Amino acid sequence: MMSAELAFAATVAKQKLGEIMDAAQKGPVIIHKSGRPHVVMVSIETFKKLQEYEDRYWAAKAETGGHSGFMGPEATLKYLQEKLNG
Repeated sequence: MMSAELAFAATVAKQKLGEIMDAAQKGPVIIHKSGRPHVVMVSIETFKKLQEYEDRYWAAKAETGGHSGFMGPEATLKYLQEKLNG
């Protein structure tokens, strides 16, 4: 868990949405449902960074796979087309 994180019950979050949105600009806010963490609200900037990190991760995995003998996109497409066309 993150240090100094904010957390709200879902029922409270409904009443304090504006406050929670403001808090999410400064750091993640966890919303609990039935006493358990359910969702996290983050700023759009944080969300975009997370998407960028994920894209970089998968690009690196694909490059590593290509170098280690996995089929590239063209070979994969050809293989699938051959399988579908019998």
